[in-house]
Amino acid sequence: MDEPGIQESVAEILGVTLEELTPDVELKTFATYDSTAQLSLMVCLSDFGFRLEPNDLRKLRTYGDILKLINQGSGNGQDS
Repeated sequence: MDEPGIQESVAEILGVTLEELTPDVELKTFATYDSTAQLSLMVCLSDFGFRLEPNDLRKLRTYGDILKLINQGSGNGQDS
């Protein structure tokens, strides 16, 4: 897993710095975390080989949740 690359991409989607994007930060605290950002997140993670389903988005409360989900293969398996 390319965690630094994923973190950089997620930070870019949310318009935040890497320092702000810690594992325990709640995504909803960012004003930019809306439905568009969620769709962008799905596309971003698929670019890294991980598929997210819309149901998976409901599980994502923190950046750490994103990391856990992709470490588990997103429940749908990792593309490879």
